[in-house]
Amino acid sequence: MSQMAVKWRLGTCRMAAIFTAAANLSSGLAGDLTLGRLSAEEVVSRMLEMNQSRAAALLQYTCERRYVAENRHFSKRAEMAVQELYVNPGRKELNVVSVSGSPFIQHKVIDQLLEAEIEAARNENRDQTLVTPQSYKLRLLGTEYINDHSCYVLEVTPRIPKKFLMRGRIWVDDVDFAIVRMEGSPAKNPSFWTRRVHFVRSYEKHGPFWLPSSLESKCDILIAGTSTLKIEYFEYQIGAATILPANERVASPEQESVDGRPQP
Repeated sequence: MSQMAVKWRLGTCRMAAIFTAAANLSSGLAGDLTLGRLSAEEVVSRMLEMNQSRAAALLQYTCERRYVAENRHFSKRAEMAVQELYVNPGRKELNVVSVSGSPFIQHKVIDQLLEAEIEAARNENRDQTLVTPQSYKLRLLGTEYINDHSCYVLEVTPRIPKKFLMRGRIWVDDVDFAIVRMEGSPAKNPSFWTRRVHFVRSYEKHGPFWLPSSLESKCDILIAGTSTLKIEYFEYQIGAATILPANERVASPEQESVDGRPQP
């Protein structure tokens, strides 16, 4: 493996896992702190209750994803279009529709993201991807408006630096108890080569459900410089549940599909 390949692989493999963890943080709350008078723990408790209700009600959806990964230092860029099908409870298919640009970045960055999504969703890892008082120290910072939504702003600090946890802030809608935005970095540094990882993930409301709308991240890697990743989620279609085969598969154009059951 070339030196360049080593740096990309170390700098993106674990970093990618935190992005999937983010998808499990759908939340929300009530406008003015002087009216709500809720502690950070109470906000998260209501968030988890609402998440459970929403998860039970969300029977099926489909959406399109667009991945764009780039490293300007090496003048490399790749794009991938993916179709997602989710069926309750937590069963998902990710099918690659098209790929363009650098095969190297496709394999070392975008394919790693898809594999990390599967890994984060496995039973032994699911507890790590949830925002709970057991996993995080929580501090209520105040309120802010995000896209016309009044939100509680919480600082989340992992109690133990595990791979699927984050360190940063979450913005929780004060009516729906749904996460509108999350920003931070992985709780555990992905590798020796990675100097800094920062990401912002946004959510949009579709009917009663809050689903991912975008992800932007920057990763500073020793020698390789800054790498960027953008994911867009669009064309959501929410409908009645259907039956999928027992083993869902995440398709990759260059390899056998990988079994897994990521959560939305």
